[in-house]
Amino acid sequence: MTLKILSVAGFDGSGGAGITSDAKIFSKFKIFGLSAITVMTAQNPNNVYMIEPVPDAFFSAELNAVFSYFSVDAVKIGLILNENQSLILSRFLKKYNPKIVVIDPIYVSTSGKALAEKSGYPGFLIPLFKYATVITPNIKEAELISGIGIKDLNGMKLAAKIIREKNPGIKNIIIKGSHISEKSGEKKIFNIMLDSKNKFFIFENKRLSLGKEIHGTGCAFSACLASLLAKGIKLEDAFIETEKFVSKIIRGLKKIPDNTTEKKIYITGNI
Repeated sequence: MTLKILSVAGFDGSGGAGITSDAKIFSKFKIFGLSAITVMTAQNPNNVYMIEPVPDAFFSAELNAVFSYFSVDAVKIGLILNENQSLILSRFLKKYNPKIVVIDPIYVSTSGKALAEKSGYPGFLIPLFKYATVITPNIKEAELISGIGIKDLNGMKLAAKIIREKNPGIKNIIIKGSHISEKSGEKKIFNIMLDSKNKFFIFENKRLSLGKEIHGTGCAFSACLASLLAKGIKLEDAFIETEKFVSKIIRGLKKIPDNTTEKKIYITGNI
């Protein structure tokens, strides 16, 4: 039977993030991708030009259309704009109880534009956190959720502990540390996981410097992780394989040609 994963995320017409990126990742793992759009965005790796949320009634109808027809094996949650969307989605998660729920708590775009509503973030995600198999914030998002600044590996571990204390329903917490190495010039990246038994797992990798910011790595990471978990791979192994998968994509990146001088690049490698 073909596995099915629902991506609940924004639409990025540039193909670098959101449901378009998730669909490519799911296809790579021979998984049937489903989607429910939260926000329409007009963006490219350099800029977010406009953000238009879908109406609440339409968002609810999207979820109902998917869950009422398909047996959903996993849900990958990306951009949730506000409290209304969080509450609507949480009702469907409660009713249909998917086995795997991966939450990538998106707040800001690669270009620096706030995507989720500032008012209430990250509090409005709390109704979703209790269903999370794992959440995958980057440093900025982990700082907002934990309420502390993060400057190094010890800060990442402390933030994970605080997030666990604040949100005991979250089974596993992964914090992606690439932003620390960017600021410090560190040649290594540390991504950490705090599992359901309060055991830390640390993945150390060489920083791959391309001289440009990369658009879509967070989406690729969470979509890959959701795919592997849906296939029944243990979280620790899925974490390692996801790290390898994203690193391989970055190493194979190719710039999409255009008539401008790009400051950022897409995930367009061998997906």
